[in-house]
Amino acid sequence: MKKTLVILLLSTIGTFTCKAQLIHSTEDVKLILPKGTYKLTKQEVDALPGIKLSNKINQSGGMPYNYQLGSLYIGLFNVNKDSMNNDLPREKRFQDEGHLFLQSNGNNSYNSVIKRMGKNHVLLISYTINDTGYYRFNYQNEAKTFTQAGKIEYPIADKEKATALLNEILNSIQFIE
Repeated sequence: MKKTLVILLLSTIGTFTCKAQLIHSTEDVKLILPKGTYKLTKQEVDALPGIKLSNKINQSGGMPYNYQLGSLYIGLFNVNKDSMNNDLPREKRFQDEGHLFLQSNGNNSYNSVIKRMGKNHVLLISYTINDTGYYRFNYQNEAKTFTQAGKIEYPIADKEKATALLNEILNSIQFIE
């Protein structure tokens, strides 16, 4: 009886304290999302302004994990274990070419860079279209066997919040190898 009461009490305390952060976890990766983040249903994703088009484009590619933190949208792909697709310089060239239309239309906001984060690497892409900012990232483990890709879409007025969120996500990614 005492064990049951202690387990119930600990579960209740755990529920309240775990509300502080949301943990995104699959068999390959674990990352911590900040307090206030919640998982979106497909209907909620479809209802987001500006997300519908990109979500429909991504249905075949599969952006299965969708979250929201205030006005910030977070989308996470499944971890990529395909060595051909884990080539960050190749992915950077592909993305750079794919976003040339921005510059050809007078939008010089596109930026991409591969950075080292400890022993890991990350491809960071940022750009704006109209009043929406976009961060895309491909975070790769040291052995180049796993890559976690994701994106953040945000109102341009919330760029500082989005940048802080991006850094928080990147610093919390842990691959389960």
